[in-house]
Amino acid sequence: MKNSIIFLLITVFLFTSCDLKDDFENEESPLVEMAGEWYVHYDHNVYGPDPFGAGYTRVVTYNTSADDGNEMWINDEGNFWTYQVKIPVDLTTLTFGSQDTVINYIDGYDIKVLVRNGKIIKDASTRESGAIADSIYFEMWFEDLEGSTGIAGDTLIVSGYRRTGFLEDEP
Repeated sequence: MKNSIIFLLITVFLFTSCDLKDDFENEESPLVEMAGEWYVHYDHNVYGPDPFGAGYTRVVTYNTSADDGNEMWINDEGNFWTYQVKIPVDLTTLTFGSQDTVINYIDGYDIKVLVRNGKIIKDASTRESGAIADSIYFEMWFEDLEGSTGIAGDTLIVSGYRRTGFLEDEP
């Protein structure tokens, strides 16, 4: 009798879970075209390409908890300047940035940051593997950048490509 009850409960659970699976709707984030992993380098108008010697570093872009298509996070995960900022986006033009400064969300490093002229360019980069990848471009100002370059109002030019997943495309 005990085994019959257990069998009955398992059967009911399996049929119920199958029904729930059929009702599941997989919704895509509005930011799907802009979100991803990127390999970027930081260049400078005066000091030239990669003045800090960082090479290509990883940056991620992803949706905010609101997931409303109005903002995204840009996070370098401590790979270069240690920043995580929430930036306005325009999904129709795949552009992002702001004329106003935003606060860096890294605990203990609450500097002001400005991201301007950001854009995602679809299928703009052919990688070593032959894969076609999206490109990313934006200009960044950090409140403490002048201390490193000696130039007031200084800006870094950030550009790179979406991670393809092929080993030969990794920096």
